[in-house]
Parts: sequence; C-alpha cells; structure tokens
Amino acid sequence: MQKTHAFAILAPVPEMHLISGLEAIAAQLDSDELPPDHLPKVAFGSMAFELFGEVEKLRDGKAIEVFIYASHAKGDQPLNPEVTWRGLYVGYVGSRRGRYPGKSIYRPKSTATDTPNWAVFWEVQELEPLKKPIPMGNLCGKDKKTNYRGRFLPEGPVLIEYP
Repeated sequence: MQKTHAFAILAPVPEMHLISGLEAIAAQLDSDELPPDHLPKVAFGSMAFELFGEVEKLRDGKAIEVFIYASHAKGDQPLNPEVTWRGLYVGYVGSRRGRYPGKSIYRPKSTATDTPNWAVFWEVQELEPLKKPIPMGNLCGKDKKTNYRGRFLPEGPVLIEYP
C-alpha cells in the first residue's frame, strides 16, 4: 500500500494497549488461521468517527503515518510530552454495539475488560516504538501556522502536518 505524506495522524493510546498491541501482532504472525502473506494489524477504539471519516476522504486509499503519544504511561514522564510510537493507518471500521466487529486477534488483549462504547476502530500496521521520540512542540496541526505548545497533550486523534 502506498503512503501519503500530505498529512499524518497524532493519537493518544494508553501505553498498556500499545505494548499489548505488539503481542497481538506476534500472535497474528504465529497464527495458523491467517494466510502466510497476511500483514498484521492492531485495532484501537475511538469516538472520533467524524475525524476518521475525514481521513478516509483525504487519504485517497493510501496509508497514513500515525504518530502515537503513549498516554497513561508508567514511570516518570518528561515535562514536555513526546510521541514515542508510530504505525501506519490503513483504515477504520464502525463498531458493533461498541465492540470491534472483526476477529479478536486484531485487538490488544489489554482491551478485553474495556467498556464496549467505541464508535469506530482504527486499524494500524507496522506498530512500533520510535527509535528517537518526537517532542510535541515539533508537531503542527494540519493547516495551522504554528506548532503545538511544548506541553500539548492530545485528548483524541488529530490531523497534523507530516513532520
């Protein structure tokens, strides 16, 4: 799938779901139920159905880079938040009564006890920690003139200029 650099997505995801997402990817790679050429993906829940609808219009069938802020992280957090994970957004699906309508193998196991209240599930391939974190102050909202402030914390997914 081709990538576009016209814009990117910045999204907060709880750190435990990111780590569990890596386990979901490993489970898919080890699964006998999926074809050998299957590209592993992870599905994260969101209420931002309007944003993902806009993403679908803008992306023209291409993958979008996702920069992820690991929220609710354990340990000391820097005074100025940083993006520490990345992935490739490949699409989204509507929920079924708040739950993911696809195979559970695509969901992080850490989400099993979550209340089923999501509107959509956005799917990411190539989920991985970044080798070098990106300070929030280095990112700029899509079609904005100035970067986010150094202590900006995304409360949900937002569109940003590709860094």
